Amino acid sequence: MTDHDIKEISDRLNSTPRKCLGWKTPAEVFREKMLEEMR
Repeated sequence: MTDHDIKEISDRLNSTPRKCLGWKTPAEVFREKMLEEMR
């Protein structure tokens, strides 16, 4: 498995909406939390 393969899998997982996150993607939630921390 190459670094490219791992990046593709990671990107797919982080861009898949989750019911437990209110149908947001993990990437969206992470971005929101980071913005909150920067304030």
